[in-house]
This record gives sequence, structure tokens and C-alpha cells, in this order.
Amino acid sequence: MPTVLPPLSEDLIREADGLFLGLLRNALVGVYIIQDDLFRYVSPRFAEILGRSQEEICRQLGPDDLIDARDRETMRRAVADRIDGRSEAAHYSFRVERADGTPIEAEVFGMRTEFGGRPAIIGMIVDITGRRAAERAAREQLNFVSQLVEAIPSPLFHKDEHGRYLGCNKAFEVFVGRPRDEIIGRTVFELYAPAAATRYHAADQALFDTPGVQTYEANVPAADGVAHDVIFNKATYLKADGSVGGLVGVITDITERKRSEALIWMQANYDPLTGLPNRRLLGDRLTETLKRAQRTCDCVAVLFIDLDRFKEINDTLGHEAGDRLLVEAARRIVACVRESDTVARQGGDEFTVLLPGLSERAPIERIAEGIIDALCQPFQLGTDIGYVSASIGITLCPQDAKTPADILRNADQAMYAAKAEGRNRFSYFSPAMQQRAMQHLQLGKDLRKALARGELSLHYQPILHLASGRVRKAEALLRWAHPERGNIPPGEFIPVAEELGLIDAIGSWVFEQATATIQRWRTLWPADAAELSPQQITINASPRQFAKGSSLDVLLQRVDALGLPGRCIAVEITEGLLLDEHPAVTAQLTRLAAAGIQIAIDDFGTGYSAMSYLKRMDIDTLKIDRSFVRDLTTDPSDLAIAEAIIAMAHKLDINVVAEGIETDAQRQRLADAGCDFGQGYLFSPPLPEDAFFAYLATEPR
Repeated sequence: MPTVLPPLSEDLIREADGLFLGLLRNALVGVYIIQDDLFRYVSPRFAEILGRSQEEICRQLGPDDLIDARDRETMRRAVADRIDGRSEAAHYSFRVERADGTPIEAEVFGMRTEFGGRPAIIGMIVDITGRRAAERAAREQLNFVSQLVEAIPSPLFHKDEHGRYLGCNKAFEVFVGRPRDEIIGRTVFELYAPAAATRYHAADQALFDTPGVQTYEANVPAADGVAHDVIFNKATYLKADGSVGGLVGVITDITERKRSEALIWMQANYDPLTGLPNRRLLGDRLTETLKRAQRTCDCVAVLFIDLDRFKEINDTLGHEAGDRLLVEAARRIVACVRESDTVARQGGDEFTVLLPGLSERAPIERIAEGIIDALCQPFQLGTDIGYVSASIGITLCPQDAKTPADILRNADQAMYAAKAEGRNRFSYFSPAMQQRAMQHLQLGKDLRKALARGELSLHYQPILHLASGRVRKAEALLRWAHPERGNIPPGEFIPVAEELGLIDAIGSWVFEQATATIQRWRTLWPADAAELSPQQITINASPRQFAKGSSLDVLLQRVDALGLPGRCIAVEITEGLLLDEHPAVTAQLTRLAAAGIQIAIDDFGTGYSAMSYLKRMDIDTLKIDRSFVRDLTTDPSDLAIAEAIIAMAHKLDINVVAEGIETDAQRQRLADAGCDFGQGYLFSPPLPEDAFFAYLATEPR
């Protein structure tokens, strides 16, 4: 029975010639016929692909002539298999060189056929040079991306739109503690604990619901069994059709960074010795406390604590013992306050306490007294025992002030008031303290200008030799004539000069003036050999001038430059300076003695009198304080003290000067006791230089 073809197939057969011609003229695919190892026919496109003409190829060239030597064996087997009938079709690619030497890659599809009654191959060729280049570029890009992903030290992963892992890098394997083949294809619910998996899934789903970028911090368990602080950076990617294909994520471990940040924050806000908040954190807490108090109309009490005599602990037992004391002091203060209160270390031996919510004095004072009592107890410092006390300043806000700076300043002023009242006590801030502080500040500003403006001057109080009645010495006394406040006593402005570091400059000026005066005195009234004592000016020196500064250098230079004998100058110091056995002080005293300059001890008997320094130091003069001279004629005890000082000094070959002589009876008692010199209003008050020389001129010659 004859085969019946579908109508379309019959039409194709009828049109076969036309269709075949169309195929031969195809601009994309080249057509060829191979027979007897030669090309019997090639289409125009075939010739174009190889860069040759049809005539050049047909019946003259075969595949061996065109195909790259590396691919010829493959081509020969494929052709032989079809010619010999072992296969009907073949599909393969090969490299070929165009007529101009340009290499290309081609893909062929060939079938066995018969041409002229003998075996032949008919096929098509396609130029795939561009496609292969694109494929290689894609593979190289893929390799680059794969190597880049593996090289990234942070864990990296990507998932499909259902949350299944599609891939990851080695760092991710290490982080989760699983090999890659156990990760790919699974979801978080198959890899992690339920609670963690639920969190991860929720975050992924939120990103799928709103495609884009997602960044968040989390604390997650890692393969090492430790929870790590990490940052997740994730982003969705799209399929070719524009739908969400999945997500890619990178995990950044910030555990060490968090630890470093925490350490830096601790170092910036806490005192490393005591562990208490430092000045910076105190300021922050005080600011926040004031804001809350303002909202709630509440009150805040601030205590400023300074340890009395702490310097003695450092100087005698060493800084290590001092540190131990500070640590224990901090612990004791904390034990005296509530958990809601703040105890901070201001620095050195100063502490601050914030007491929010307290406005009544009774509970505030109970806390202050508790701190004072606690700090009075002995401190066990290794094998030693130390003792300190506490001076506390208290201020209330908003009553006293409203800003942190003002509050702390007020508390500091109140603390100094407690020290001035005898230490080991507390004192409340008052507006009068602020007024005194402002006056003190203004005094310092004015004092900085006083020397340049010529407001300072020296007055000289004569010191008489009691036996002869002759003026042999004078004490140089500094005076300040303030243009608005009038005369300001030295006891008020000298401490300010020391505090502001002006004492050295002022001291240098005093030495220059005093040495000029003694030179003038010696010129006007030269001493003769019969004089019991040479003319001498006594100059008061501050302890600060001995510890540091250059004013003593100025004195030595002036004495040398003027050709004065050193004994014409006496430097008057306090007993406290001798008790401070600082090497710098000892060295300065030694320098003065070597230059012949005498040393006088002021106010002897009123301070920390210790006979040892009279033996150890080269002391020339002791000055009996006016407090013993005042009641000399009415109080036998004062007379006995004066007589004892005089006798002791003479045994040590030291001269004695009595201060504050106001009556002739006082002068006579002192002369009878053998006192060498005296000064006071009985003889003369302190006088300007010209008046002093006028006074000297009245002496009988």
C-alpha cells in the first residue's frame, strides 16, 4: 500500500528545489558537500566564513587543507565513519584558519548521503568564534568571581528565593562549622537551632517581601561555641524575567571591634585605679541628672570630697601606698551612699558624689558624716597604717546653681571653706563664697599687672641692736597700693602670687630693690671696724622660690655684680620650709650659705619647732614671734619662752631678733634677757626707702 504523506509534506516535496536553493543562499549557515576528501560544493556563506571564493575551494581543497592540525584527526574519523557507513550523522566543532591567517572556530552538522551514485557528506557550518569567545569570557568571569568569593575573609553565602543555600565560601564553612556539601540545598531550619533559625528566616523573608538591601547587627552562635557580634549585609538579586531569584549575604564579625570599643569607652569614662566614673563621665551623669531634676522639679545634692593630709601618705609611704589608700577610700565612700547615687573620682585625692532626689539637709548630712567617719578610720597599707580625714563641700541645685560647671565650682569652694575651718568636716556653699572667689580671681588679674604698673613697693622696718640702740638691720616688707582698693596686705596677695606662679617674678624684683637699698645704705653710712654688726637687709622668701624658679639666682647675681658682701643680705624663711627635706630646698640653702648670705627663721616657736634642723642647717638668726613679745611683761610663761629661746640660740651661736616691740618695758625685758636685736612700732613702723634713710640720718654718729 503506497505511503500517503500529509498535505504539507507533499507541498514541501513540490517546493524542494526552491527551498534547497534558499538554504544554499542562507546568510547565517554555510552548506557544503564532501566527496573523495574534497569539497564538491560550498555555498557562498561557507566561502565567506573561510575568507575564500567558492572557485578556490571547490574540487581543489579538502577538509585537511583548512582545518587546524590539532583538530584534523577528529575530523578524519568523523568523515570516515560516515563515508564507510558506520554512522549517519556527526556534530562537532573545530578550529580553522581563514585565508588571511585569522583563526576562527566553527561548528559543523553533517550527514551521510550519495552524490553521483557514490558516498558523500552534506552538512552545514556555523561560525562560533564570537560565541566561544563569549563562553570563555563567561567562564573566566565565573572563575574570577569564584576565586574572589573564596578569597573574601568574611563568611559569604547566597540563597534561592525559597531560602535554600545555593553556595558559600570557605569562611562561611568555618563560621558555621559545616562542610559545603552539608550546607548547599538546605534551609536554615535544617542547619540551626529552632530559635536561631526562626530569626534568620524572618530576616530573609523581610528582605524577599521588600527586595533591596538589608543591614543589621546580631549576636549569633558560631562553630567555636561562642556568641559573636556580627553585621549582616544582604541584598536580593533578580532572575532574567525580573523576579526575585534569591539573596546574597556577607557576615562581618565585629566581636573584637565591640570589645575594643567597650575598652576604649571604659578607659575614657572610668578611673583605672579605683574603677569609679571619672571626671568626663561625672559631667555626663550630672548633666542627665539635672535634666531629670528639671523635669520632675526635684533637687540634687553634690558633695566634693578632698582627702586631708593625703600628700603625707605619698611622701612618707610612697605612691604605691597612696594608690592603695585611694582604692580603699573609694570603696568606703561607695559604701556610704545609695545604689542610685554616683561616686566619681575627680583626680588626685578628690572625689565627687551626686545625690539625686535629696533636698533636706538631714539625710545629706548623714551621708556626709558617714563618709567623714569612714575615712577617719585607719587604712591598712601593706605593713604600714595610714590616717587621713576628709573635707567635704556641699552644694544644692537648682538652689545654688543650674549648670554642671557652676555646681562643681560651688562644691569645690565649699570644700575649701571646710578646710579653712579646720578640716575633717563639711561645709555648705554660700553666695558669700562665690563673692570671695570672684574677688580672689579679680585680685589675681590685677596682681598680674601690678608690677608693670609700678604699684608694688618695698618698705623697710628698722631693726635695732638693743644694747647700743643703733639700727643695724632692716626688714624689707612688700606693699601693694591698689589703685581702687588701696593698700592690700601681703597676707592677702602673696598666696595669690604663689598660686598664679607670679611669686618668682615678684621675688626677683624684691631682691633687685633690696640689694640696691643696702648698697645705698653702705655708701651713705659706711661701717667701720668697731661696728658690732654690719648693715643688713632681711628679705622674706616664699617656699615656692626654693622649690623652683630663678629669683634666688637673681639675688646671687645682684650681690656679686654690686660687690656686696653676702652678710649684707639675710633671707628670712619659715620653719616649715626647713622641715621639708626636699633636695631642691637643701641645695638652695647651701648655695646661699656658700655666698655668705645669712638665713633667718621667722616666727620661731609658733610652728613645727624642731631642734634638729638648728643643728643640721647653717642658721644665723631666730626671730621671736610677736605673740610671745606682746604679753612679755604680764605673762611669766611668755617671758620664760622668750628667755629660753634666747639662751638656746646663744648656745648655738645664733643671733635673736624680737618682733613686735611696742613698749619700753618690753624692750628692757628683752635686753635684760640678752636678746640681740628688736623691731617694732616702739622704734619705727615700716617706712618707704627715702623715709627710712631719713630715719637713719637722725641717729647719733
